[in-house]
Amino acid sequence: MVAAVLVSALVACDRYRPPTDCTNWRYGPKDEPAAGVIPAEYPRTESGWKLGSLRDDDPAIRSSIQNQCGQVGAAVDLAWGVTKGRNDVLIAVLDSGIKWRDASSMADLARNAYLNVGEAHPAGAPADGDANGDGRFDVSDFGAIADRNGNGVADPEDLILDPAFSDGVDDDGNGYVDDISGWDFLYGDNNPLDTVDYGHGTGEAKDSTADDDGARDVGSCPDCRFLPVRVGDSFVTDGGRFAAGVLFGLDSGADIIQEALGVTSNPRQAQQAIDAAYERGVLVVASMADEESKHANLPAALEHTMPVNSVTQRKHLLGGQDGWMALNGCTNWGPITWVSMPSSSCSSEATGLSSGIAGLIESAARDAGIARNLANPATPGGNVLSANELKQLFAANADDIDFGSPTATDPANNYARRCASCIDFFATESFPSRKGWDQVHGFGRVNAYEAVRLVKAKRIPPEADITSPLWFDVEGTRGTVAVTGRVAARFADSYSYRVEWATGASPPAHPATDRWRVAGTGSNLTSPKSGTLATIDLAQVAAALPGGGNGVPEDGTGKPDEDRFAVRIRLVVTAKGGTADGLEGVHQKQIYAHDDPDLVAGYPKRIAGLSASSPVFADLDGSGGQELIVASADGEVHAYTSNGNELPGWPVRTSVSPWWPSGSPTARAAGIPPIRSAVMVGAPAVADIDGNGSPDVVVTDLDGEIWAWSASGTALRGFGAGIGGGAGTARIDPAYSRDDRAAQDERNRTKPGFVSSAALGQLDDDPELEIVAAAMDRHVYAFNHDGSPVDGWPVLVVDPAKVSAVDPTSHKVTFNDPKTAPGGELIATPALHDFDGDGRDEVVIGSQEEYEEPVNAGDTTVQNLIAQQGDVGNSRLYMISPDGRNADNPDRSAAHPDDQAYVPGWPAKLGMILLDVLPVIGNGVTTQVAIGDVKPSSPGMEIVATSAAGPVYVFEADGTSAYGTGTGGNDNPALWAGGLGGEQNGRYGAGRSSSDLIATASAFSGPAVGRLDADGVADFTAPTAGFTRLIDLSATESQAPSDDQVLAWKGGDTGNALPGFPQVTADIGFFVSPAIADLDGDGRNETIVGNGLAVLSAHEADGSRPAGWPKLQGEWVVGTPGLGDWDGDGVAEIAHVRRDGVLLVWRTKQRASKLKDWPRFGGNSRNTGVTGGG
Repeated sequence: MVAAVLVSALVACDRYRPPTDCTNWRYGPKDEPAAGVIPAEYPRTESGWKLGSLRDDDPAIRSSIQNQCGQVGAAVDLAWGVTKGRNDVLIAVLDSGIKWRDASSMADLARNAYLNVGEAHPAGAPADGDANGDGRFDVSDFGAIADRNGNGVADPEDLILDPAFSDGVDDDGNGYVDDISGWDFLYGDNNPLDTVDYGHGTGEAKDSTADDDGARDVGSCPDCRFLPVRVGDSFVTDGGRFAAGVLFGLDSGADIIQEALGVTSNPRQAQQAIDAAYERGVLVVASMADEESKHANLPAALEHTMPVNSVTQRKHLLGGQDGWMALNGCTNWGPITWVSMPSSSCSSEATGLSSGIAGLIESAARDAGIARNLANPATPGGNVLSANELKQLFAANADDIDFGSPTATDPANNYARRCASCIDFFATESFPSRKGWDQVHGFGRVNAYEAVRLVKAKRIPPEADITSPLWFDVEGTRGTVAVTGRVAARFADSYSYRVEWATGASPPAHPATDRWRVAGTGSNLTSPKSGTLATIDLAQVAAALPGGGNGVPEDGTGKPDEDRFAVRIRLVVTAKGGTADGLEGVHQKQIYAHDDPDLVAGYPKRIAGLSASSPVFADLDGSGGQELIVASADGEVHAYTSNGNELPGWPVRTSVSPWWPSGSPTARAAGIPPIRSAVMVGAPAVADIDGNGSPDVVVTDLDGEIWAWSASGTALRGFGAGIGGGAGTARIDPAYSRDDRAAQDERNRTKPGFVSSAALGQLDDDPELEIVAAAMDRHVYAFNHDGSPVDGWPVLVVDPAKVSAVDPTSHKVTFNDPKTAPGGELIATPALHDFDGDGRDEVVIGSQEEYEEPVNAGDTTVQNLIAQQGDVGNSRLYMISPDGRNADNPDRSAAHPDDQAYVPGWPAKLGMILLDVLPVIGNGVTTQVAIGDVKPSSPGMEIVATSAAGPVYVFEADGTSAYGTGTGGNDNPALWAGGLGGEQNGRYGAGRSSSDLIATASAFSGPAVGRLDADGVADFTAPTAGFTRLIDLSATESQAPSDDQVLAWKGGDTGNALPGFPQVTADIGFFVSPAIADLDGDGRNETIVGNGLAVLSAHEADGSRPAGWPKLQGEWVVGTPGLGDWDGDGVAEIAHVRRDGVLLVWRTKQRASKLKDWPRFGGNSRNTGVTGGG
């Protein structure tokens, strides 16, 4: 009885304290850390707001309950009074590597960098390596060491560069040779050096673990250690390397995985690696990305991660600040949001700081003597908390962000609030937040102090985990769906759970509330339970949805509504008795319940590894019906017949990636297979390349190889393993992407591999086709049908006018323009067309170059406004002779070895109103051009092109603008700006649905060409974003109007929009280009375009939507839908692939015989970028 009373008193004393009493504030002298605990380098002033517990001095904010009584940050300063971390808590930082050679960074990080005592052991030291007896093993235990990297600081790279330690022997037998301090999975070696000085990984390590040394920076867990794992040269990488990094972290004993990443692919190994971490009690703290969008970033959107977004100071565009909980302009939100973390540097900093806080929480648990969760493996130094317990601690102790509910000091739905001195150019409002969980801020703002304080008291919430359905599954409106998962409450005497569901993606606006329907319960449980927890009747769900789950995903105005058929499933576990008494563990997922009569039976269908490559249709076996061909991120190329089976001989596979950790003990124990080289953005090219009368399938891979298979699935000689075995010859030259400071820097961010697909055409006079592909090493390659290089190729792609020197071996470029932005890769698919009529194709390719210079736009409508935005400029577009380097074009630069390959008049400038906005996916030109006769008054075909963030241009074959030049001799693009006063709005269509018209720029996407109106002339179309939407990428909160769009321009002489455009779309689109086809069979084509959210849109020239459209796709897509006659009935199907591995196929009314305009990625089966219509 006495024990029960003591527990009850302890629980009452140590409950979470909400920030709701602004007069009797929750924190006081009793919460202050002891003298000398707060790191000297941390300012307990407004400048240290992110980690602080201080309150705003403004009385209006300080007295506002909605503003949490003015608390500015995550109360890490108070948490440090409980713990500053532990030397045995290790955080694996998966990112761009570490700037070992930067002395300032090493002063903060060298002491906390992990060292593997099994590979680097100080002479004469005890087994744990602690030679100096200070209780930890770090670089100081080696005494005076040679400064091998020349930075003036003793750091781990000095050991990595020491041949006595990097001796080529796997001394500890862990499968990694000489893994002294981390690993590099970009190149597969033991030095995670940030070769290109990108700095993101170094910043991430500082955010979580910068040492408390009295100067410079301090991390949120300054006594934790970090493990540097290089998985890319920026924060954008591929899913395979992410998976490898997770496995290495687990193999090295990491307790937290910190990943502020976005990945361009989603192989099955990514989820398998996360699951392995989860099963070992290792939490993956994941970034929600940076585009102020609802799309679910990968890998954060995979199962068993903790997605984090960013809140920041609520600063208004033209002046004034009124609060500390504004959604950052460079963060995302949506159904996967778990918590919001205060940060100024986007989701990345939020992820780093949160990872450090996870380290604090685990440290507090170890300090409190909490026993290991039996779900975790019994490994020395392993976590005592499970990954789910860590997540629940973040959620249970977060400070709810709720500007929707009225309080004694604040009105309801208080989203348009602003201080007297605050000035906005646009209508600025907060995103809608609600009481409890919402999709903007999840469970609220992180509070580190509340979490570690309650861990110290062993107040650990129950575990709640829904394992199925998976995120964003599209269910039907009949039958049932089983909810499976795991529940547990080890700090309670017993527990109960309930599974319930509600409609909508987020709680409704005040005063309405969610209506939760209970689907299953359990009570008086005393041990963990796994398996089926409830069964949901989909007919009941459908009855609660608009239209009974039928209809199309749009609102009453005809704009897309991605949440119309959304359903949330929630698992709530409640503890009874014990130190956890009254605490809840919660897990929630979003799915859809929808009936679409156009869906082909059996679809949507999950196929592991599908993500970035677009589906296409082609008749491989001559049966009359076409096969659906789609490639995966784990190196498989499938050929499905209409019955869902693979064609005999398929799938085919690429080779195992050379950087994959084949010796990983964790991968072996978890049964995770080696990853094969990913097939990325674009689509397989299908044509008879060797002239034998049968189609072949050609793809590129991320490790720099080109593959070609016959229709039967046999590898062709010279490609991959090929006929007769051995390596193929169609691959990149490794000299151009060496992992070497002498070959790389921030402006030479080259890598070995292909992101985009190959195009097939005629570069010479023989009848066989050549293969052309652009690589991430800044070169365009060309190969014959037997895999041998075409003479005169590869060609270096960089503006001769900007080059002062090119290294003769590595082709590292020295630029003469100091305002050259970082970059170097080529990631767009080349386009091929015979522009000069000699029977051979020229090659058109956009680069990732970015130069800060006046935007190439003769229309001055918004030039002054753009100039005030800061970094603006141009990228470059090239036309290359089929002879490549052997062309006899003028030599314009003695420094440039390949400039004679460029056709005179090229390169052209493509304007950019945002420079270096995102690495890889947002630099320069990211998508293929589209070629067609869009201006019949000019001879020949035109080239439609755009950068990642700028106007859409139409060029003639000589490099001049089809619409002439304007102010300053700059090229006139197609219509792209209405102007501040709407002076050019009349050039947009009267039937448009978007009002965000100050400017309408491309946004990470590309064009397509085809006939959209009835005049028979080819029009062109592309995804765009309004000017205010682009402002949203950097400004806090939401500016209105803020529209993602699709725009279509009328072919002819004006460059004006078609009557119905621009139309609002659900989201921005990365690597997206439209398809063009007649979906409803009315004789008029539609532009069909996907995006980052759940809706696939289709619009005719007048803006109207065909019957049954838009379509619910459920999740993020990239690329282009593919159309073809799958079942041989003469009518086309349309297919698309979600990034999370879901294939969708719908029936259309498009006559297959009339599929000409733009029915797939690349416009045609050869991926040449040329329209078949108009």
